[in-house]
Amino acid sequence: MSSFFMTKYLQFGLALVVGSLYLVLIPDDDVTNIIALAAILFFGVPHGAIDHKIHLKFSKKSNVKKFILIYVLVGLGFLLWWVLMPLKALLIFIILSAYHFGQELIEDISETPKDPILNLSWGLIVLVSPIILKFNELLPTINFIGSQPISRIPRDLQLIIVLVIHLLGYTYVVYLFVKKVLHKAAVIRLILFSIYLLLSYLLLPFIVAFALYFVLFHSINAMRHQFFWMRDRSADYTFLIFLKDLSPFTLLTNVGMFVLIYYLDPADWSVFFTYFFVFISLLTLPHALLFDELYVSKNTTHQTKE
Repeated sequence: MSSFFMTKYLQFGLALVVGSLYLVLIPDDDVTNIIALAAILFFGVPHGAIDHKIHLKFSKKSNVKKFILIYVLVGLGFLLWWVLMPLKALLIFIILSAYHFGQELIEDISETPKDPILNLSWGLIVLVSPIILKFNELLPTINFIGSQPISRIPRDLQLIIVLVIHLLGYTYVVYLFVKKVLHKAAVIRLILFSIYLLLSYLLLPFIVAFALYFVLFHSINAMRHQFFWMRDRSADYTFLIFLKDLSPFTLLTNVGMFVLIYYLDPADWSVFFTYFFVFISLLTLPHALLFDELYVSKNTTHQTKE
């Protein structure tokens, strides 16, 4: 059995076990939020902690100090946008994250030439449709970000929007299949994964379903892509070296997050989530730009190692 399918069985198996445990135990909100956020910080965030090593493979003239400086300046620039135009910054963050998530998903599942429309359409399925589906649950955080209160979305309208987003994504992959760009197996995998995500968000709180997706699928897949990409360029690159490369900036990011939250002292979970996702967004912008460069640098066919 290929490593691809073994990885998928483990990912879906863990997601099923954790999701089932939540439905059986139904811990209180504080416990749920703490566990989910800890998982995102300790097992999700590390997939961006090797960006400096990847960058150095692209630019021999660059160095870690210069890269960190640019990374920080890009993040601070985005922070200024959050301060001046918070709702616009939130929209940009969602669109950027959707494209990034879609790009990783397509890279992991399908054998296709680089297709920005495919990346974005499936990023909308992965990220935007859950936000719409859980919009009223997320409303306290969204209203804390913006200066003008936003109204709840009627349930029927939520379901219609989510259905349209999914149908558009399905239509495009079927079109690519007809054009012989996508293989049948890739189409089936994408649709099955979208159904899993939809069910997880219907059954679980947003933060639980998101943490399961972000950690077990997006981050694990991204780190696998990173490892093989680095190993292709360094014959002696091992998994232990990979873990060592991840450690410094994983530790730095988590310490920075804890210090910031301690200093800001959020009054409740909606405020906390605002600070948390703003902080994550400052890392996501430069990270997503670098990942796009990494994926574009690969061959036009899917090359996940077996």
